[in-house]
Amino acid sequence: MIKQNKWFDKKGQRIISIVCLSFLLGVMGGAIAANLMGADAKTELSGMIQDAAQIQQGGSFTAVFWKYLKYDIIIWLGGWLRLGLFLSGMAFLLRSISLGFASAMLMVTYGMKGVGSTMLSILPQNMILIPAYLFIMCSAVYYLMAWNEGTGKRGLKRERRRKQTEYCILFLASIVLVAIGAGIEVALFPL
Repeated sequence: MIKQNKWFDKKGQRIISIVCLSFLLGVMGGAIAANLMGADAKTELSGMIQDAAQIQQGGSFTAVFWKYLKYDIIIWLGGWLRLGLFLSGMAFLLRSISLGFASAMLMVTYGMKGVGSTMLSILPQNMILIPAYLFIMCSAVYYLMAWNEGTGKRGLKRERRRKQTEYCILFLASIVLVAIGAGIEVALFPL
């Protein structure tokens, strides 16, 4: 009979819930910040968005991939450090706030057309990127909490090495998701 891992059942579900809730709160915070800006700031930022939209060109795959990979790397590195939860959390929160802010500013700038613009310019790649960031953030928290589990010196060392290998494999999987998201953005906005 297979032994069930009850630690993951309770702690894992709690980690996933907290990570998803924090991402949602970050997106909402970014949207609220965009809507609470003063009229002058909104007008100036709206003008900059319209100017940027007129001269918009897609970037190379490498530039777009690196833009998204930076967040992934910072979140992943946080899973290795004792205070890494703070580092990972800040990068994760920054990404969610910027996503909410950008979406809300497009809607403020273009009105109802902004909804369509957001759906066409921000949503497609983020359908892959958001799960990738949620996945790596949950992994970082889980592995940060589980590094020192094991019995005995040899068991502890072997178990720790196994967990480090798993964590690196999960990071590689998240890189693949980030590459797919970057590929979608480059395909939608070619040079």
